Amino acid sequence: MSGQALDDLVVATTARLRLRHKHESDAMADFLWRRDPEIARFDGGLPLTKTFSEFLEYFDRLLRLADPERQMLSLENAEGLHIGNIMFYNADSARHAAELGICIARPEYRGAGLGTEAVVAFLGYIWERLPFRLMYLHTLDWNAPAIHCFEKAGFSTTARVLRKGQWFLRME
Repeated sequence: MSGQALDDLVVATTARLRLRHKHESDAMADFLWRRDPEIARFDGGLPLTKTFSEFLEYFDRLLRLADPERQMLSLENAEGLHIGNIMFYNADSARHAAELGICIARPEYRGAGLGTEAVVAFLGYIWERLPFRLMYLHTLDWNAPAIHCFEKAGFSTTARVLRKGQWFLRME
């Protein structure tokens, strides 16, 4: 897809980032990131074991079918390089709430405040367009950089939760 066409998918920008709708050109990076053991560890899960072909079927469905319970955006640096993803999921229209997730997948972009910048921009985009009044998240209790990122974005810890043998902080 041309750079101009990807530009048309942008929903929010900051000084250093662009948040845009997912596109088929994101599939390979997303696949490789989901297979990465380090990224999976920080996400509290296991690396993806599907083949690229199996993942592509899932990814294509994600692009084709709108799901009111989730939305994932790509994070790009100012030059248009795909560096990670941000999303909401587990949306509950009765509670006007959804869970937030973010991954700065390219290691060279971590630790520079881009996570906080992305979260703030994403929340601005969400608050303007959707009826959510509560965004919450879960992060591993040992993931100090993520906790710092979320605190800088205005979240605070509301509970400590055990999931699959690992302790997470619930933040709102």
